[in-house]
Amino acid sequence: MSGDYFRLALRNIFHRKVRSWLTVIGIVIGIGSIVSLLLLSSGLENAIVEQFEQSGANRLYVFPKAQIAGSFASKLTEDDASTASSVGGVEWVQQYKLRGAAVRLGREEIFISNLFSVPAEGFSERAKGVSSFQLESGRLFSSQDTFHALVGFRAAHSIFDKDIRTNSNIFIKDQKFKVIGILKETGTPDDSDVIIPEKAFTSIFPDFGNEVSFIEIKASDGVSVEDLADRIDKTLERVRDDEEFLVRTPESFLEGLTSILLIVQVVLGGIAAISLVVGGIGIANSMFTSVLERTREIGVMKSIGARNSTILFIFILEAGLIGFVGGSAGVIVGIGTAIGVEAIAKQSGFGLLKIIIGPGVVLFGILFAIIVGMLAGFIPAYKASRLDPVVALRG
Repeated sequence: MSGDYFRLALRNIFHRKVRSWLTVIGIVIGIGSIVSLLLLSSGLENAIVEQFEQSGANRLYVFPKAQIAGSFASKLTEDDASTASSVGGVEWVQQYKLRGAAVRLGREEIFISNLFSVPAEGFSERAKGVSSFQLESGRLFSSQDTFHALVGFRAAHSIFDKDIRTNSNIFIKDQKFKVIGILKETGTPDDSDVIIPEKAFTSIFPDFGNEVSFIEIKASDGVSVEDLADRIDKTLERVRDDEEFLVRTPESFLEGLTSILLIVQVVLGGIAAISLVVGGIGIANSMFTSVLERTREIGVMKSIGARNSTILFIFILEAGLIGFVGGSAGVIVGIGTAIGVEAIAKQSGFGLLKIIIGPGVVLFGILFAIIVGMLAGFIPAYKASRLDPVVALRG
């Protein structure tokens, strides 16, 4: 008997093809948006967590507050790095200087926004376990290096017409640098970095003085990163006599990024919900019209013994089938959209974004669409089930 109801519901849907497909479109857009949103947000969150895990959970960073806030009133200095290194529980401190500069390879000159400097002495030891400092070829800095450079994967292979290779010469402000290492691809903006020793940076940018762009600190084994961050914060505040800096741990970074991601999810989820509401209204409208068109048919069904519950079931089944079709198509569209964004991200140098398609997302999309369809179709289905058979037969 249920098979007969199912075939009847399918026949009724295909009988009004254009109206049914127009109704399905709203569900497709809504479910497609939700599925792509879930996949992309999950992939982005996994990428962020993976990146911090690769960088090391026992590291923390100090930034000038103005750098985060968008002002340039405050700054960090080499003295701040020395102050941080004096705090108990610190294994080592590494200061970074950052500036954009034109880099020339042969006759081609390209502006590189991420020209970093690091202290060359002890750099190999500090770079252990850090994904952004893993080598594709060559070597890392030694204490004897001055006018030498490490080049990120994308900067070496994509930015210039010719590839930069180990032992290539590049020029920064007319100063020749020998490339001693090409870094492995990370799939992050780090792939566009060019890194030089701090002595060379100070030589070609004397106006930078003792300013530091940010400071990286590694906690000693067994030391709580959160406790160390608190001690460094208090020490810097006392020595500097201001609060124009921010101490950030991997946990605080993740909390901030998760909050931003949540806001994006809410906004995009709201847009997707509107599409679903439109789809639901479309289903309700289609079902109301179907009731009006099939009044006589409902009367015949009731006159030969069909119960109210049977009529109700048939109409809700039709609405659920429309939701199923829309949900299935929406899941396909959502997965396709997420995979497309992943491909674009890889082309743009953000290769960490990995879309993982699990059965849970697929089932959620389809079941959600079916439920929306059934809820939208309930009122017209109830109205159809309550029709008086005599009135219905008159049409």
